[in-house]
Amino acid sequence: MRAVTAAGDGSELVRDLLRPEAYGEGRFGLVELRTTHASWVFLVGDDVWKVKRPVNLGFLDFRTPEARRQACEDEVRLNRRLAPDVYLGVEPVRKTSSGYAIRGDGPVVDWTVHMRRLPDDRSAQALLERGELDTSALAAVAERLASFFAECRPAPLFGAPTVLCLNVTENFAALAPFVADLIDQETLDEVEVFQMSQLTQQAERFVARRAGNRIREGHGDLRLEHVYLLAGPHGKRRPIVIDCVEFNERFRCGDTASEVAFLAMELEAAGRPDLAAGFLARFAEASNDFGLYGVVDFYLSYRACVRGKVAAFVAADPATPTEVRVRKRSEARRDFDLARSFGGKPVDRPFLIAVGGLIGSGKSTLALALGRELAVPVISSDRTRKWMAGLAPTTRAAAGSYDREEKDRTYAEIVRRAAEVLDSGRGVILDASFSSREWRWAAAKGARAAGADFVFIEAGCSSVELLRLRLARRRYGESVSDARDDLLDDFLRQYAPLGPSDPGKRISIDTSGTPATALEEALRRLGSLGIIPAAERRAS
Repeated sequence: MRAVTAAGDGSELVRDLLRPEAYGEGRFGLVELRTTHASWVFLVGDDVWKVKRPVNLGFLDFRTPEARRQACEDEVRLNRRLAPDVYLGVEPVRKTSSGYAIRGDGPVVDWTVHMRRLPDDRSAQALLERGELDTSALAAVAERLASFFAECRPAPLFGAPTVLCLNVTENFAALAPFVADLIDQETLDEVEVFQMSQLTQQAERFVARRAGNRIREGHGDLRLEHVYLLAGPHGKRRPIVIDCVEFNERFRCGDTASEVAFLAMELEAAGRPDLAAGFLARFAEASNDFGLYGVVDFYLSYRACVRGKVAAFVAADPATPTEVRVRKRSEARRDFDLARSFGGKPVDRPFLIAVGGLIGSGKSTLALALGRELAVPVISSDRTRKWMAGLAPTTRAAAGSYDREEKDRTYAEIVRRAAEVLDSGRGVILDASFSSREWRWAAAKGARAAGADFVFIEAGCSSVELLRLRLARRRYGESVSDARDDLLDDFLRQYAPLGPSDPGKRISIDTSGTPATALEEALRRLGSLGIIPAAERRAS
């Protein structure tokens, strides 16, 4: 089919597609229009129809019908990766005898993306506004994204510092018209200095991200309003993510840290730094990527700039309704201030909490609970060992993985990972048995080198029979830990209990009761020692 150009600025097309009959015979009711900087979105019952606007914004150019058709096809293809049952296909817009229509006869004048409508009240944005977006929901999103990125096409070119510099430079060039109106020159200069200095003075971190295969063809616009949490099997949340960037490969391909930073930035902007920090921590765990902390502040600042820029464009668009224009101007100012804040120094002193103890003592359960309560990542020796061996977390490792040399390698790696987190000014928890004082000292020295507080928590259970029972239960289900009841006696002989020669502050927690009781006691004791980890905040 050959298309002819839709008339004028699209106002006639929009007017006609607001008629229910434009979508076929028997259509009744209200057609709702939502306008973005790139599309007209028509909501018709349970269906959504997206028509690309004939605009040139520099980073996208939809002025020709062929460009809009290609963008529609790319949008469906790319978004089916995270929302396979939402994107139904691409359909033509026709010029009929009664006007522009989706259904009917007549020459093709444009194309539209046909989608299944998702419930507005299940978006992460709506849940957040109602106070219903919790840590478990965001953990489900983090896990889904981790598995998605693992399957995405590697795109190392787009993680090069030169490409990132181009992105930053383009961003600031686009902001020039808004200086003294939506962003003051001092803020603009400070943000630009921070972002460019990160790319030049910390270039090795971005090079390491490329070497670590963390640059992928991802989503590119991971915002709260694009994430939906639907009911899944067994009462679990099923994350669906829509509206990826289809029009510009350079914006879609990048560091996975940049992707999750967008969502975290929006949580920060909404006044929920606790949720932002927790989301980043859960993603780091799920993706086995603690190196993201070395670059995430750059990406948080960059993403805030991008979001402020888009809000400024919408506010400056003459077609934007007055009430929307006012809201977008306010959002732009907020986002530019937020971009500046990510370049500030951490308010809280970083901390390293090492949680150890006998096998079966519940140390991992306690460490995970602390990580979720304090919104910090938990680095597990068991998961790290499996990753180093190229195994899935619940696959049993070979016996050689537990000899002294391999244990030393594992402890060295978890301390190295902890250092990456601490260097960003954030807290971290290590989950390992720490049966040798040598390994406890290694963790303490790592904390000291980063200028962080250190405390060792020993999870203890006085009943050997309870330990044996807990370990025996692992025989009947999947477990990240390979420790079973037949290993307990040897472990008891080898374990060095806490003593005066151990480093730093020390806490012993009785884990023979409920996990909730152990967590409550651990938090109380941490508070009494002056280890008061708060949600991540930045100084202006």
